Amino acid sequence: MSSVSQETATAASNGESSTSTSGGAEADYMRQFRNIIAPGNETSMTREFKPQVAYEFEKYSNPQQLKQFVLRSDKMRALLEHYARETKQPMRQLEQQAKDIVDEIGLDRNMAIIRWCGIAITAIGKRICDGIYVNSTSMANVRKEMGHCPVLYLPSHRSYMDFILMSYICYYYDIEIPGIAAGMDFHSMFGMGTMLRKTGAFFMRRTFSNDELYWDIFREYMYALVANYHIGVEFFIEGTRSRNFKALVPKVGLLSMALLPYFTGEVPDVMIVPVSVAYERVLEEQLFVYELLGVPKPKESTKGFFKALKIIDERFGKMFLDFGAPISAKEFFGHHSGERMQRAGLGGSLQKLNRQEIELVKQLANEIIYQQQRRIVISTFNMLCLLYASKLYGQHSVNLDELARGILHMKRIFEQLGAHVSTCTKNIKADIIDAVEIHKNILEFRVGRLQFTPLAVDQLVAKIDIKRLKAHALCPKTMAVAVPMLALQLYVNPCMFWLARPAYLLLAALKEQRRQQNLDVIGSYEETLSALRNHVNTMDALFQHEFIIESNREAAEFKTHLQLLLDEHALELNMENGRISVHDNECFRVILAALAPFLCLYYQLAVTLRQMTPNVAEFSGKELLVRVQQHVEQLLQQPGGAASHVHPYCLALDNLNIAIYALVQSGYLLKSRDTGLMRIAPATTDKCLRQLELQLLEYCQLMPFAQYSTAANEQAHAHIAKL
Repeated sequence: MSSVSQETATAASNGESSTSTSGGAEADYMRQFRNIIAPGNETSMTREFKPQVAYEFEKYSNPQQLKQFVLRSDKMRALLEHYARETKQPMRQLEQQAKDIVDEIGLDRNMAIIRWCGIAITAIGKRICDGIYVNSTSMANVRKEMGHCPVLYLPSHRSYMDFILMSYICYYYDIEIPGIAAGMDFHSMFGMGTMLRKTGAFFMRRTFSNDELYWDIFREYMYALVANYHIGVEFFIEGTRSRNFKALVPKVGLLSMALLPYFTGEVPDVMIVPVSVAYERVLEEQLFVYELLGVPKPKESTKGFFKALKIIDERFGKMFLDFGAPISAKEFFGHHSGERMQRAGLGGSLQKLNRQEIELVKQLANEIIYQQQRRIVISTFNMLCLLYASKLYGQHSVNLDELARGILHMKRIFEQLGAHVSTCTKNIKADIIDAVEIHKNILEFRVGRLQFTPLAVDQLVAKIDIKRLKAHALCPKTMAVAVPMLALQLYVNPCMFWLARPAYLLLAALKEQRRQQNLDVIGSYEETLSALRNHVNTMDALFQHEFIIESNREAAEFKTHLQLLLDEHALELNMENGRISVHDNECFRVILAALAPFLCLYYQLAVTLRQMTPNVAEFSGKELLVRVQQHVEQLLQQPGGAASHVHPYCLALDNLNIAIYALVQSGYLLKSRDTGLMRIAPATTDKCLRQLELQLLEYCQLMPFAQYSTAANEQAHAHIAKL
């Protein structure tokens, strides 16, 4: 352990930031990140705060005046009169309901509490983090653009820390702290709800589809917060934390509300700032792994919050925040001044976006998610997990020297694709040792080789309330294999934005190579390219809800990915006759290893559905999840993990739900709007679940891996035998 510490200290002594990279534009970009809690860089939480406001007015309101503005507006009056006619309730009663709802929603501001929170964040950050790195150049660019119209800050959402970090950074850079949309589960926490409100949180119920009055009043408050207030608004476009560490399909409800003042012509434009937050180690990491396996999430409570403070005894590495180039709604939508509907004077209940506007908002939401992912910093541990997974699936172990060579190679691949990588090339071995030390609950070096860290006894035998389980009750042996494998994949997942389409292209090339081997005459270079594009498009459609990478840049990205694979000698393409050859090398295996768990999951879901159909006509979502987990557990328990095309990630409930949603959206499953029950759609010439299963099986068989959990099984069973 002393040699590990000494080597890590040597790396740290070479400079304040371990984000420095060797030469080129990428090195210059990573130097823009500043550690804002490093000695000498901290801000004083007692200094005078004179922030740049998001939207400049001649006169500024306070939170109480904002609430009164909403309640006394002509739109609120028209709204309540509408409900009085519809429900026959007295106006006075509706006015009281409206006041109660606005009081429940409304943000507040107390600078003393904000300062004390800032002091606490600085102290805790210094204790558990190796730095909070902010791209100061991109932050300055955002600040420079502010003042002329409302601002929406839209961060990626991987941790509850996201709430805190944005406010802290805005204070640091003298930007007005935005109003932050928060769920009612935080509101109900004793003491915490009040504290969050006084630091700028406004609260919304998770679901209010049946309470039309609440919906309309919340929309009016949001409208006023954007159009008539000066602080800017922050919310998470994914709607919830991504427990699988990759982007989720964007939810457009809040974004539509926030853009309504623009569509009505009340504000000249809206500036949207995509924010990318990356964690070397996510605070809720282990909690997420167990939630994915069906263990229920603990209810948010003040007691739980203080219990969670035990994390101050652990290390979580670096945090990175980057700010995308501000997106002008007006420019993105291509509007001219006369094109928007002038309807700001209509009653609140009538202010809804039309179908065309909703489509525009969906396109903008996808662009925001795309820009968030482009700037998420890839860490050494992300690449280490990916490299280790590719070795593990091939039944190979790996030592420090092999990891160093492999990670430097992967760094070049990611940077060629356009990713920002934090790895320190000058001290690569120290960087790897430090990354493993931070994640010692997942991986460790044993006898010079990287291996999974065995689960603690209390984790294996912990009692779980079966009534609260989200799906099937997995046995301890399954958990011993699944927990480390899922944790590993979670840290691979941030790489999927960059690797999903190159993986599609490799599978397309394997498929085309197989086809060409049976032909005397191949065709032409252009015909081969066309075939590859068609295969990639097919997989894009299959995984469109899994990997949010739609951006209308597909043609340019196809060229980039093809060139990368040619440069890496994973592919060879004859320009005269179009013959394609695929080479099984490190680049080939690493990229396919990233996609393999998702292919296995979709395939095993299709197999489970086929096995269910003879006996079950209709089924609920939970029944299907239980069946899939039971089926996968049986496969994983085969001697030596011998079952093919099954990965412990097939047990991950969030991803199973995404896959089920994809099958519903694609028409393979039919879902009743009334009961929520599902059934398999009748087979047609272009839509047949059995054909999809066979297609997925073909992709699985093209993979260079057969068994995915053999090594994890051996390690887990050896550990259980000792216990």
